[in-house]
Amino acid sequence: MTVSTSKPDSDTLKIDINGTLGNIMHKEFRAAYEEQKANKYVLDLANTQNIDSSGLGMLLLLKDHAGGENANIEFINCSDHLLDIFHVTCFFRLFKIPQYDEKHA
Repeated sequence: MTVSTSKPDSDTLKIDINGTLGNIMHKEFRAAYEEQKANKYVLDLANTQNIDSSGLGMLLLLKDHAGGENANIEFINCSDHLLDIFHVTCFFRLFKIPQYDEKHA
């Protein structure tokens, strides 16, 4: 389980999550976004198998860090399983999830 970051451009921080986003990744995930400022955050979830309740809380902490209601956070490469989690938790209302919008259009 790892978290890695990259800067595709000067305004964007891309965070790749490999494994289950949960309590075991808390310090690593938080360090990934606190060490680098960005105007936009892109979470690549292609290698994310699951997100537990701790992981959902971690995403809310990222949202607060990124500006709360004005945060620019997008989730990409979500599996159907993750899209179901975001549906049940109504996270599709809090974050930009283009795949969710396409699936539920």
